[in-house]
Amino acid sequence: MKIWMQAIWSVMASFLGVQSNANRERDFEHGRFSVFVVAGLLMTFAFLISVFGLVQLVMMYVK
Repeated sequence: MKIWMQAIWSVMASFLGVQSNANRERDFEHGRFSVFVVAGLLMTFAFLISVFGLVQLVMMYVK
């Protein structure tokens, strides 16, 4: 469970562009590629769903 949480936090930080060099090195040395791919896909999906929901909310008030 700890590796998944670290991967999710690392992906979130990299999405925002605030990933530290120490964390990036830790991820490359100790992380598994598959965990980061899945975490990245999940975060991308969550981002797309949130943008879609925000657009739907705005469109509801524009009509």
